[in-house]
Amino acid sequence: MQNAAQLRLFPITWPIFVENLFMVLMALFGFWLTSRISDGAVATFGLVGQIFGALQILFRVISIGASVVVTQHHGAGDKAGARRVACTGLAASAWVGLATLLLLGLGSAPILVAMHLPAELMPIGVPYMTVLGLALLFDAVSMTMIAVLRAFTYTRESIKIVLGMNLAQVLLSVPLMLGIGSWDDWGLPGMALAMAISRVCAVALAWRVWRQWLGITLRAGDWLRLQRAPLAAILHIGLPGAGEKVAWRVSFIISVAMVASLGQAALAAHAYVFQAVQLVTLFTNSVGFGTEILVGHHVGAGRLREANRLLWRATWWGLAAIMICALLSAWLTPVVVGKLTADPEILKLVGLIVLIELGLEFGRTFNIVVTSGLRASGDARFPVKVSAVSVFVFGVGLAWLCGVHWGWGLAGIWVGYAADECCRGFVMAGRWMAGGWVQHARHTRRRILQHMKRPSA
Repeated sequence: MQNAAQLRLFPITWPIFVENLFMVLMALFGFWLTSRISDGAVATFGLVGQIFGALQILFRVISIGASVVVTQHHGAGDKAGARRVACTGLAASAWVGLATLLLLGLGSAPILVAMHLPAELMPIGVPYMTVLGLALLFDAVSMTMIAVLRAFTYTRESIKIVLGMNLAQVLLSVPLMLGIGSWDDWGLPGMALAMAISRVCAVALAWRVWRQWLGITLRAGDWLRLQRAPLAAILHIGLPGAGEKVAWRVSFIISVAMVASLGQAALAAHAYVFQAVQLVTLFTNSVGFGTEILVGHHVGAGRLREANRLLWRATWWGLAAIMICALLSAWLTPVVVGKLTADPEILKLVGLIVLIELGLEFGRTFNIVVTSGLRASGDARFPVKVSAVSVFVFGVGLAWLCGVHWGWGLAGIWVGYAADECCRGFVMAGRWMAGGWVQHARHTRRRILQHMKRPSA
């Protein structure tokens, strides 16, 4: 294993990119399989997907927090502390997963009623959500275990686990959902069961890697024991990150309602471009994750100048790559959409939005990469405060002003999106350049050293 000074960004980033790509492809695969059943199954799948995404935010509180704190301890050479944080994160994710299992096992019907699922789809939705609760239990655990492996810089091992997990889900989903030979199809519950089994496989594989490469031998008590100090450090990083995602999700739902008010063509164009954007941002998110891991190692080692140089190198490198991807998307998206629809209004809107997207991706690169650096330094609360204001002032307020009040339509709403990303990106960059993160990094370093001096560490 390399020390903080020897780590490089690209070898850390590319496996994360492949992992993220797998997850996007699996979502598309699930949508395709569901479309083979019925339109009602597609509607149920989409609605439950919103609940699934909301619950995964809770899981990311633990996985993000554990990942960052492990990088800090590992960078400081505190291997015992890093392992202690890893085990505490594992126990916390297991408790959150159990709570999710109980919530969906006992409350699927009331939740779906509250989400206004049509009554005729309840016989599909209730068993699907119930089995999905079991899948989410192991999803919470596997997400944290894989995040810890990345934090220890074992990104190639983590990608092997993700590949095996997705392969198992693909092989199981087809017969369980659609049936094969004399095997009756189980529909959406079959998909949830396939996901549960694949996550069990991921946990088993990660458990083996933890024992072999991290030297962590998991005991029964490790799944239940929550150590106060490591848990507090995890939540200090994870909770603000979750708050930022919640604020964005709420603002986005409001903005989509605005888009819907503009008519079917605007809603369709928005959906087409948004799907294309997900592919472009895969790389940005991967660079952000890689930056977070390496900055955390440098902060833990007390190498703040190296952390500063690495962040700006990652930002400019990521910016160059993202702009190339955005330009390709601006060229290819209208071509692809033209194969899917002949509506001239939709095609006109798509052609306009992809140009606005170029400015959006410029700001988003600064936002994601620099925010990852701030979080890794321990400066986790500043980004969520800025985001909570920006997403509603620009992503909602300016989007409404331009798109609805001034009549710019869908283009005005995307101008609001772009302004939000640029505002957050430039404020985060200013925070980093002004050195606001330094005191948090030094505090993090002192906290780790104090724990290393304790006999129990």
